[in-house]
Amino acid sequence: MGFGVVGLEHLHVFELVDGLRAAGAVPIAHTSGDSLSDAYGAWQTDSVATDAAGVLADDRVQLVVLAGVPSTRADAAVAALDAGRSVLSDKPGATTSDQLERVRAAVAQSAGRWWVLFSERFGVPAVRVATTLARDGAIGEVVHVSGSAPHRGALDQRPEWFFDPGRAGALLVDLGAHQVDQFLASTGAETADVVGAASGNVAAPDHPAFHDIAEVTLAAGDARGHHRVDYLEADGFPAWGDVRLVITGTAGRLEVRTPVVDGVAGAPELWCTDHDGHRRVDVDPDVTWPRELLDDLADGGERMMTREHPFAVTTVCLSAAAGATPWTS
Repeated sequence: MGFGVVGLEHLHVFELVDGLRAAGAVPIAHTSGDSLSDAYGAWQTDSVATDAAGVLADDRVQLVVLAGVPSTRADAAVAALDAGRSVLSDKPGATTSDQLERVRAAVAQSAGRWWVLFSERFGVPAVRVATTLARDGAIGEVVHVSGSAPHRGALDQRPEWFFDPGRAGALLVDLGAHQVDQFLASTGAETADVVGAASGNVAAPDHPAFHDIAEVTLAAGDARGHHRVDYLEADGFPAWGDVRLVITGTAGRLEVRTPVVDGVAGAPELWCTDHDGHRRVDVDPDVTWPRELLDDLADGGERMMTREHPFAVTTVCLSAAAGATPWTS
């Protein structure tokens, strides 16, 4: 399966492509002139540097990977879908409701698929297994999901577009996508109601339009979710962030946390507490989404995610961002 890359502005592109290559996909072409184009070309030397039209014109390209400025990804997805290609987008896949509707219309008129990679679940085996166990009833009925996702800001290393919500998307649309994805995956719900949300700037006075902290409360059936995202992770933590997930059910609890031993962060671990005790759950360290995606691309399956899931996640995120109150008065 051949793939091309349109937009190389976020480092996540290396994670997406590395996964696809490991699963056997072949790089064909990528756009030039982006901030990461030269680094990507030096890494994937068989990929031809061209423009977006050139990527889409190559009949060997079946899948188009999107990692451009977030506000450009939806239009790039529509162009790819209209050209008969499928799309794997970095999150967020769309930053406005109008963009999302254009993507939905393009998918409806195309044989292609639109996937959005929510890497905090799909790229972290402990999170993937926790949400699967919860959805399958391992801890009874899920009644609460708590997620916190502090990220290191590294604001002096960020591109200009990162601070512009019109280009980067709202914080609840960007980082919040991970939290909404995990809530839906844990509960098995197709969508969720936004009970409340807040967002604001508490530690970045040089970038007044930028939001560095946000929260959202979700509801689906009898389950509730409380989630916080921020760019406030202190430099002392030995990883990019200390992401945590706690799923509470009527018969137990699942927790994902990152162990730190002698100042070194290990792979996130999954712990289960139920009526039989408290134990660490062994998790296969392999990341499975690339193989699942390629299999789904081949036969139209829904192993990685349902066709509706990225639309549901993005819809909830956009609703949360639109209704968010100020974090500070």
